[in-house]
Amino acid sequence: MGEYVIAKYIRLSMEDAKNDSLSIENQRMLLDAHIAEMCVPDSNVIEFVDNGHSGTSFDRPAVQELLGLVQQGKINCIVCKDLSRFGRNMIETGYYIERIFPLYRIRFIAVSDSHDSDEYEGGIGGMEVAFKFLIHEQYSRDLSRKIKSAKHEKMRRGEYVLKNCLFGYRLNDERKMVIDEPTAETVRMIFGLSHSGLSLAKIAARLYDDKRPTPREYKQKVENPACIWGKAVILDILHNEQYTGMYIAGKTRKPDVGSSTIVKVDESEWIKIPNHHPAIIDPALYDAVQNQINIRGEPLRKRKLGTAERYKDIRSLLQGKVFCGCCGHKMKLSTTRNAAFHCDFTRVASDVECYRLKMLKSSLEEAVLKDVRGQAKVILKSASESSPHEPRGLDTQITQIEGAKLALYERYVLGEISADDYKAEKTKLDAEQERAKNAQSILVKEGAKREWTNTDLKEIHKSKGYFASLTFLSVLVFGNTELVVSIHKYVQYSLQCFNASRKAPATPCENRDIMA
Repeated sequence: MGEYVIAKYIRLSMEDAKNDSLSIENQRMLLDAHIAEMCVPDSNVIEFVDNGHSGTSFDRPAVQELLGLVQQGKINCIVCKDLSRFGRNMIETGYYIERIFPLYRIRFIAVSDSHDSDEYEGGIGGMEVAFKFLIHEQYSRDLSRKIKSAKHEKMRRGEYVLKNCLFGYRLNDERKMVIDEPTAETVRMIFGLSHSGLSLAKIAARLYDDKRPTPREYKQKVENPACIWGKAVILDILHNEQYTGMYIAGKTRKPDVGSSTIVKVDESEWIKIPNHHPAIIDPALYDAVQNQINIRGEPLRKRKLGTAERYKDIRSLLQGKVFCGCCGHKMKLSTTRNAAFHCDFTRVASDVECYRLKMLKSSLEEAVLKDVRGQAKVILKSASESSPHEPRGLDTQITQIEGAKLALYERYVLGEISADDYKAEKTKLDAEQERAKNAQSILVKEGAKREWTNTDLKEIHKSKGYFASLTFLSVLVFGNTELVVSIHKYVQYSLQCFNASRKAPATPCENRDIMA
């Protein structure tokens, strides 16, 4: 690059916001002053800010954007206030500063810590920096333990520590739980319908008929809520003892500092305080509903010999890749003898187009497999006609380049070549690999173009109104680039057909099984 690119990184966590010296404005002023003292001609300064993110994890948007530019070789220098601003995780922070940045010849400066990688041999700070990493990480762990201890004490006193209040309640100015009548009425309705013997599906249907917004829709203040309740949401409300006035906290925990994993805590360790807040549901009604749920075995998967247990081996490669073309929601695979993909989201909404929409698993897999095989044959045929040896040669060439890059890196790690030689050789290999991949991509595209003229895909889309589920299949990865590109082209073609059909009046379909 002609210009010298300096990246100034600023991070402020929720706890750091209490310290004025760590504010974003103060960090920016400090970094700007230091960059001005560097006197680097023709420099371009880019700012990256993570506001409200902890340094214990590198799952931060701004730092990920910065590291992406580092990998592309577009950054020459990184400046931050101190080492803890870049990260508090000793292992990950040390890996970037002592391994990645020297590899890409990037100068790293931590102003307050007086750390400049150009002043150290090999670009690393030795024991001094290692001790600072350790101190920053232990500070985070100690702070995390203090925060957890403070929250635990608040829970024991019955204080509400969560940001969002339970559906049916709201927090007043003193952060006390008080009844929110609009949503409390919905909760009473759910318990009443369950006590009268209605199943979860029928309760969901009644809630839809009464246009009761779901907890998510009510929280987000959706103007035109769909009012389509899931069974799991209804069941969570029916099982929640807090509606009887019981305070419950400490149901989950995180195993380690900076971890995104949430672990369930055994019920014996929960914090429970009876008569903590006004009750929406009478305790006697709550107990009666729990007994009814256990007797009926709702949901069905709770039964020992339920349908899911009898057909537990039913699986499909398309699970998670099939979406409803009408409402856009993911279609679920039913674990029954005649397994099918269902538009489960609108099962209770009889007035929508995709009500009880389903597609047999076997029929869908057969249609997709047939099309994949057909397109694979056309691509292989067109490739062999244009150049019998080129596809295999390109694959071999790409594999050889990958091996050469690995061998080159091993030589650099062993100290056989310098960083400059490594970077120069790697650039050449990357260019060769890019040319080979471009040639392969052009060859695949040529084969795909012939496919659309030789194969009549419209036979798959005879039903205008309900073929949409097939068109929203995600790309399947079979470990073969040509197949992936072929399926992607097929999905694009299907979407064009679907959009055209949506503009025209939909053809009624009496049989809701769209593959019939």
